[in-house]
Amino acid sequence: MSRKVKGMVQLAGITYRIVRVATGSYSVVRISDDLDVGSFHLAPQLGIEAHWVEPAVLREVARLAIHTAKTSYVGFPRPELPELPAAAMPAASAIAQRRPSSMPPPTPPTN
Repeated sequence: MSRKVKGMVQLAGITYRIVRVATGSYSVVRISDDLDVGSFHLAPQLGIEAHWVEPAVLREVARLAIHTAKTSYVGFPRPELPELPAAAMPAASAIAQRRPSSMPPPTPPTN
């Protein structure tokens, strides 16, 4: 996979470039000196590998990148959800009878 710049994040006045190096894996480059300060990966949980900064700083940069959408959708497998009993689901007919709130009230018939 080719390297792709996903964007920039700023933390404490320092700007970092987020570069995707593989699916779910990103490199973090400090812009001021163009130094690769570490990397992080998303799956199965956030993992960081700090080189030239404190791990807490790199974790915060990764958190900012995730929250500001500088990372790509990875396509994690859908978790298995338990089936809900039929009694817990509202009846479809009850939903169909309810009028949407944007509809005007019915007009009374005129004689």
